[in-house]
Amino acid sequence: MKTLPQVLFWLGIVSVPLAWLLWYFGPEFEVMRPVLGGIEDPALRAVLQEAHAERLGIWVAVWPVTLLVLSSILDKKVRSEGESPAATE
Repeated sequence: MKTLPQVLFWLGIVSVPLAWLLWYFGPEFEVMRPVLGGIEDPALRAVLQEAHAERLGIWVAVWPVTLLVLSSILDKKVRSEGESPAATE
């Protein structure tokens, strides 16, 4: 259980550049189902690709905050469990 807060912390740190990369390369990157492939109008497709990249970047950008908060909560819990009852009195 002591390594879980560290793993969550480092996953949170790594998620920041991942969000930037997904935002930057997002217009060419479609996840799940290729919705934009059926759009013939190039201007509409470009706008929708950019919007898709922004939404994907925002969605991934939520991960660092979540992982870092979970890391902090678990770290506090591990530290409080590690203290002996005699030390708290």
